[in-house]
Amino acid sequence: LDGVNISNMKEEQIAKIRNEKLGFVFQDFMLLDGLNVFENVCVPKVIHQEPYRQMETKAEKLLKMFDIADIAKKFPAEISGGQKQRAAVARALITGPKLVLADEPTGALDSRATDELLRLFAGINRSGQTILMVTHSVKAASHAGRVLFIRDGEVFHQIYRGSSTNEQLYQKISDTLTLLATQPGRLEVQNGHTDQQPRATQACAGEEGEA
Repeated sequence: LDGVNISNMKEEQIAKIRNEKLGFVFQDFMLLDGLNVFENVCVPKVIHQEPYRQMETKAEKLLKMFDIADIAKKFPAEISGGQKQRAAVARALITGPKLVLADEPTGALDSRATDELLRLFAGINRSGQTILMVTHSVKAASHAGRVLFIRDGEVFHQIYRGSSTNEQLYQKISDTLTLLATQPGRLEVQNGHTDQQPRATQACAGEEGEA
């Protein structure tokens, strides 16, 4: 992670890396019920014992960015699922992490809140923030720049967005899931920035694919 092999580190070292270089977004938000939105967003900085004024400035900026500044003093039980998830994303970003890990972040959201979160993630990603999202949602995956397909703990295939639209990427992901469900072997992994269909799909059509 960030040029450092973490596989043999002690738990104390791993905990330090989690606190300083990773941000987490969960399906069930994981907000603390006894804290208001502003305080929830500040939690990682409290752990780091950052001076309050610096913490406040960063939190207020994120709350405005995610359009939840008006609910800063409300508690999790008083806000919607979409607002909870935006607060959770703000909390994940307040430390300026190298990597944001998002575990089924749209799983507990309705369609409107899902669309809002995916647009939010896209904007964050364009600003330079790396996001690794685990999802079973084809719609959520179709907003990514690169999609990895994992089966039984192994990467079986990957697709790069290239010049594909969300709709085109959605179709490619759906086609690949069908192939994974019907073909026992590993698919060829696409390299580079190709936005072509998976090789297995092209081979069925008698065309050459890019390995």
